[in-house]
Amino acid sequence: MGFESLLNHTCDIYHLRKAETSPGFGLPDSSSYSYPDTPEIAALHCHFNMRGALRVMQNEPYASLDGRVKLNLPWGTDVRINDKIVHLETGYEYIAEAPVPIRNHHIIVMLRRTGEQAKL
Repeated sequence: MGFESLLNHTCDIYHLRKAETSPGFGLPDSSSYSYPDTPEIAALHCHFNMRGALRVMQNEPYASLDGRVKLNLPWGTDVRINDKIVHLETGYEYIAEAPVPIRNHHIIVMLRRTGEQAKL
């Protein structure tokens, strides 16, 4: 069994983009951050380590799902801090923390999911 057999999930990766916008009237530019509509990396084979990672929090007016998840990616995947990663099987969105290369073999990224999906 190779590492490729572990990659039993698929995900999309969206890189965070910065845009400078001017309000006009001689005011300085302000930065805004957003994710593109189409993923930079689509349907990538990966593995989400989900056991006991997420919890349901009862909030008003609805419950939210939050927690941390470990993600395994193939070596050479372009993943960055604050990237949005979408688990294609469940549709859940996560925000990436700093990626950690493991012996030039694969990449591990800790993901955070919060109810409001705030950026790190």
